[in-house]
Amino acid sequence: MIGMEGRADTALLHPGDALELRDRDGLLKALDELDEPVPPRHEGRTTAQRERFVMLRYLRVLAGAGQIQLPLRLEKHPEGANRPPDFLLGWPKEHREESFELTDGSTDEYQRKLSATSADSQTLALPVDINTPEREAAQLWAEILFAAFRRKAEALANGRYSLDHLLIYDLTGLGLLLPLERGNPVLRTMIRDWLSQVKPTHRFGRVSVVRDLALLLDVADSAVVLPLRESPYFRLPVLRARNEESLQENLRKLDRFCRVNSIRHLKAFGSILGDTLEDFGDESDLDLLVEFEPDVRITLLDMARMERELSELTGFKVDLRTAGDLSRYFRQEVLQEAVELGASRG
Repeated sequence: MIGMEGRADTALLHPGDALELRDRDGLLKALDELDEPVPPRHEGRTTAQRERFVMLRYLRVLAGAGQIQLPLRLEKHPEGANRPPDFLLGWPKEHREESFELTDGSTDEYQRKLSATSADSQTLALPVDINTPEREAAQLWAEILFAAFRRKAEALANGRYSLDHLLIYDLTGLGLLLPLERGNPVLRTMIRDWLSQVKPTHRFGRVSVVRDLALLLDVADSAVVLPLRESPYFRLPVLRARNEESLQENLRKLDRFCRVNSIRHLKAFGSILGDTLEDFGDESDLDLLVEFEPDVRITLLDMARMERELSELTGFKVDLRTAGDLSRYFRQEVLQEAVELGASRG
């Protein structure tokens, strides 16, 4: 078992490493500490680092969508790199496991072109014209990711074993041209046609595509696109903290506050959302709009208590309102412009 303290740089990189994620607070803390960008190639990034990033990014997107069942155990497969799967997700209470194989969604030829076109630029430069029609971009993207799928699927069939989930890490950079939902129909057709023709006895239960900021879940079936939901707290000064660690801890406390108080939505509105924040100072009220779960009875004393607790948590004087508290003359404008800060995830 890997302890989090002092081991964030090495956790889940070696066969048998595991994390016990008992509740949402523990999950958020683990993701904050471990979900780091993959180092560039020139800095000597390893396959294990890339695989850890992809697996944790998968969990982060699902957590943001409220689709994580806890408690769970995440384990780097004890057999090591030479035998699949790469990771196991386990739910001990239900005696259930899901096996994951991870792979890069690219080809050697495409990566050579990508490196060549980006050599003289500080940013990613694609080896295709930025004005490439969407249909052509979708075809190219699908062909590249299908090649990654086929490599793993054939190895699975030849090895005569089955796995629950294949995660393909999209390394094409074509997200600049093509949303996942646009490319998926082409990729789905390729995968379904191959499965129909080959009829492999041993196959992946699901295939998904991970990008840095999104997840295409279950390519060949439900094909749901889930965005990475980054907290607006990193864009708005709604929390005061001594350092990054303190900020992360306060974010988790705010998440817990929403769940304990049956808050469905907690949104910021008013001066903090202006084009500039010069008018939002130490003495400014932090205007928060709250929506509770259905059938929850909230009294004025409850609202006063929550205002006080949120003020202590954020470091600002909080003015907590419901939609019904807002004037009918500007209620609709506030509801449209308010920015989501926290919500109950169950």
